[in-house]
Amino acid sequence: MRSILLPIAAWLGALQAVIPRPTSLDQAAQLIGFASVLGTLTVLVYRLGVWRQEMENTRNNVGAEVKAHREESSTNFDRIERRLEGIDHLVSTLVEQRARTARWQTRAERRLDRLERHVEVQ
Repeated sequence: MRSILLPIAAWLGALQAVIPRPTSLDQAAQLIGFASVLGTLTVLVYRLGVWRQEMENTRNNVGAEVKAHREESSTNFDRIERRLEGIDHLVSTLVEQRARTARWQTRAERRLDRLERHVEVQ
């Protein structure tokens, strides 16, 4: 309430300096009405400016938070990608090892078959 009374009083003083002293009650009421409207508009403009500044600060803060989150996510995704590359390398190495083992086992079984046939022939 105090925040609206000060602008109204200031406008009332400014209007009294510009407009001659009211001679009737109607003129005084009209002067007070003008001062009230102007005071209310002053408060509304001020509050609009405060709201705009808060929105701008919020936008800047959100932008900074998004940028920080993006950088942190990028770092985490790089770390995950390196780990996945390591796992991929390990899996490909294991597949190659399994293929070598399967070839070795096949060769060993063929040799054993030949040796068994050679023993049976003798």
